[in-house]
Amino acid sequence: MGALDAITILVAIAFAGLGLLMGFARTLRFFTKGIFGFILSIFICATFGGMIAGIPAVARLVERINAALTNAWSFLGKIRLETIIYYILLFFVVQIVRIVIVKCIGGIFTADNAVMRVLNRVLGMILMVAAVFLLVLLFFGIVKVFENTGFAQDLIADIEGSFLGVLYHNNPVKFVTDAAQTQAALFA
Repeated sequence: MGALDAITILVAIAFAGLGLLMGFARTLRFFTKGIFGFILSIFICATFGGMIAGIPAVARLVERINAALTNAWSFLGKIRLETIIYYILLFFVVQIVRIVIVKCIGGIFTADNAVMRVLNRVLGMILMVAAVFLLVLLFFGIVKVFENTGFAQDLIADIEGSFLGVLYHNNPVKFVTDAAQTQAALFA
């Protein structure tokens, strides 16, 4: 085990300790508020928006909006304004649902009894480490997009042969960087 692996383990232990101190409810609130919550809502909309649009009732509603907009001004049918409206509305619905779910779960885990206090601390430790792990995966996904730059090549060279290097090379997070790949991913 190299120095980088030892540092990685120490950082993971530090984040686990922080999660233990904060508890599940506060850690969940931290990672779902502000910019993290905004990014989470965008991710959910992008990931599940197409599937939700495929629900027959939602598809009919979007088609009716498209017909009404096209009848009003024909160019609105060409720019697919109904899809933009659909995703904006979906984003606001996801934001509201996210806030309600986090408040309910946070309320459950802040109950004042011994079992919930222990469970809150242990799950907080797990959530903190998992959330930081996911952020590292996202960071490595972004580095992969720019891997031809000097910064990325230096970083990859520095982490080569360590746990982080293995994680970088086997990262499941992949960002689409080509227009043809984007179109294929959207309509697959």
